[in-house]
Amino acid sequence: MSDDTNTEFSDHGNDNELVRIAGSIVLSDNPALELKVWRGKFGVKQADLARKMNITPSVLSDYEKGRRPSPGVNFVKKYLIALYELARRNSRSPTDTAPVYPYTKT
Repeated sequence: MSDDTNTEFSDHGNDNELVRIAGSIVLSDNPALELKVWRGKFGVKQADLARKMNITPSVLSDYEKGRRPSPGVNFVKKYLIALYELARRNSRSPTDTAPVYPYTKT
């Protein structure tokens, strides 16, 4: 992740945690599944996350099911910032979740 990414994440709380999660998604053999896993760990509904990202739920679903090409770094950054903000609003934080890398079923 670039310094710009670290700076943007630092505005949203635990930047090291978000960078680590972003790395687990970007470096995963199955980024689509990682996106879905992290959304589940944060307890955020797909429709709420899509609305926060200003995309349709079907676009988000396509990314999470691997029907669209692997998401780029900018998409992952936008995804995680929106996810973190929604989780904070729901009184959840990245530290409430155990990082999973490489992906293992929980």
